[in-house]
Amino acid sequence: MRRLVVMCVLLFSVPVLAGAAETKSGAPASDKPRFEASQQVTQQATVLSINKSKREVKLRTQDGDTVSIECGPEVKNFAQIKVKDVVTASYTEKLTVEVEGPGEPEVAAGAAMTTAKPGEKPKATVSEKVQYKATITAIDKEAKTVSLKGTDGREATIAPRNPANLDKVKVGDVVVFTYTQAVAVSVTKAGTSSAAK
Repeated sequence: MRRLVVMCVLLFSVPVLAGAAETKSGAPASDKPRFEASQQVTQQATVLSINKSKREVKLRTQDGDTVSIECGPEVKNFAQIKVKDVVTASYTEKLTVEVEGPGEPEVAAGAAMTTAKPGEKPKATVSEKVQYKATITAIDKEAKTVSLKGTDGREATIAPRNPANLDKVKVGDVVVFTYTQAVAVSVTKAGTSSAAK
C-alpha cells in the first residue's frame, strides 16, 4: 500500500511502482564471469473520484485500500483522467556485474524521462543508471577472495559466489557493477488491454 502511494505520487510528480519477477544468469558467451539479477513489481489502482479544483485523485488499490493523491502541475493532461480509469505503476531494478579486461576504475551515472503527449492520458517513465568500475588488485585462490580498488581509492575484499571464476580473471581486470532502476506510471480507460494486465 505504502509503495503504491509513493509510486502514484511519482506518476503525479514523476512515475512509479511494480508484481514480482526475478532473473539471474551466470557466465555468458565470453569466459569472463558475469552475473545479472532483476526484479519487477506491478500494481494497479482504480480512480474513485477527482477533485479538479484541488487537482486531487482518490484511488482504490487492488487490496481495497483508498488513497488520495495530489497531482502537481508536472502531471500533464490532468483533465484526461476520468472516474473508473486504471492507474498502473511498475518498478523495475536490475544489477549486472561483469568483468572486463584491464582498465581504470570510474563512476558514471545517467537518467532519462518521458511524459505524455498532449491529449493523451497521463503517463510517465523515469529511469536511472549508475555504473561503478573497480580494478582487481589481488587474487587469493587459497582464501577464495579477490581484492578490488575503486576510483576513490577505497579497497574491498570479496568472495565470489563461484570460486572457480577466480581462474577467469587476473590482476588489472576491471569489475563493472551496473545498477538500473526504472519507474513507469500510466492511466488507462477501464477495460482497455493495458488496464487489464
